[in-house]
Amino acid sequence: MKSVFVSFLFLLMLAFGCHEVMEYQSNDQSRITFIRSSDFQVERSMGGLPQGRTLLSGGSNEIILLSADGTLSRIDSEEMIIDTSYTIGGSSGVGYGDAVIATNGNLYVLGPGSQVIEVNLATNSVEEQFSPGSQPGSICASSTMGRLYFTDSVEDYIGEIWTSNNHTEFTSNTIYPLADVMIEKTGGRHIVAVCSNDAGSIYGIWLDLSETARLLTVSAGSPCSSVLPMEQDSVYMICCPEWTGSNGYVYFVKGFVVPERTNRVDVEGHPIGMCYNDNTGYSGTFYVMSKTDSGNTVITVMEFPFSHMEPEVVSVINIDGYPRDIIAPSFGEYLMVLTSD
Repeated sequence: MKSVFVSFLFLLMLAFGCHEVMEYQSNDQSRITFIRSSDFQVERSMGGLPQGRTLLSGGSNEIILLSADGTLSRIDSEEMIIDTSYTIGGSSGVGYGDAVIATNGNLYVLGPGSQVIEVNLATNSVEEQFSPGSQPGSICASSTMGRLYFTDSVEDYIGEIWTSNNHTEFTSNTIYPLADVMIEKTGGRHIVAVCSNDAGSIYGIWLDLSETARLLTVSAGSPCSSVLPMEQDSVYMICCPEWTGSNGYVYFVKGFVVPERTNRVDVEGHPIGMCYNDNTGYSGTFYVMSKTDSGNTVITVMEFPFSHMEPEVVSVINIDGYPRDIIAPSFGEYLMVLTSD
């Protein structure tokens, strides 16, 4: 973090949860670090990116960067230059939340307040801004249908959006505050949402049976920050930062309807983000991004020599700067980590 920038602290507090002090800058810059998936070595980095908050893969050699000032930038990862940059919405002061690309090819971004911004990536233009709920806190996209699923941070429910008209279809209330939501990659019928309550409760929706969220028989054991589906085996992973402890952990669960097995894997630092690439390693490579107590970033790399419920830590990578986002594009050559510069 460069001393020429003026810092302030933004406290992110959710009811019943235990959450860290999140740091943002009034005029900061960010950096993307490229790590080779072949040997987990840092190869290069691209710095000086204003107020970067969220990363997405835009396809072959393209990265999409969303910034706190309401700017979308399309970056050529080979040439390490910004190809296109344009404003998509008003600044929220702390950057955008989740962003996903739906089956229609458009980008959906959680903007300020209750706003969701739909961006047509083919024309580089905003198609619509709409409010599906009081305050969407996380969002995911079905890979098989024109559907989005989101959590509402004010009213504690899981909702469905049809991308054909951006209309909110069903909503399903939960008892506990929701931290993140995911949908299975294959089939797109099972939804999982994790909670920020002390028990780390987990909700599931099986769309073939009902649109009602039901509390699963297992819980993560402490407040959750994010959830990510594996590409196969009905396995998903949950980040539990454990801010009051020295380190956190990742909780593995197998089974969407009736959990069959769980496994806790401790990691260095406090995990806040994850990504998985099934095109690398023997059976895919799993990356966990954590914040250290010193304010830097550590990446824990896991592979699966036996099963997707039995990961093996193969590398731990330390990076300067505050962690913001992490992606592993499908072509698999690099892991890309967004941090403060």
